Amino acid sequence: MLTLLQTIVVFLILLLISFTVPKLQPLLYTAIFLLFFFYLLMTVIFPFSIQYVELFEPLPDPFARLLIGSAILYFISDIISKHIAEAGYGSLATISHFAVKITILTLWIQQTTELVEILSTLITK
Repeated sequence: MLTLLQTIVVFLILLLISFTVPKLQPLLYTAIFLLFFFYLLMTVIFPFSIQYVELFEPLPDPFARLLIGSAILYFISDIISKHIAEAGYGSLATISHFAVKITILTLWIQQTTELVEILSTLITK
């Protein structure tokens, strides 16, 4: 409920900015967006993900953390790239989203290598 109230306050501030200083509105909008987004990450998303990881403790060690971490990274990248594209920088948004996808794949290299080794031993036998 508090988050909804904070969202309404941020929206009202953005409306006030758009009427008082329309030329600075994109810059101030981006600054407020990023501040509010990182505030939500710290107060809502990260605590939720920590509890969610604890829920999947019976799974083998790296998989729950990697799955949840990959989902959160993709979610953050998607939100930020949509914001950048909305500002008119679509190519920059595409590049940043692609870089995060490569980062997610890099996180999974060790598990993928182990899987390929297991599959290759099964095929060669």
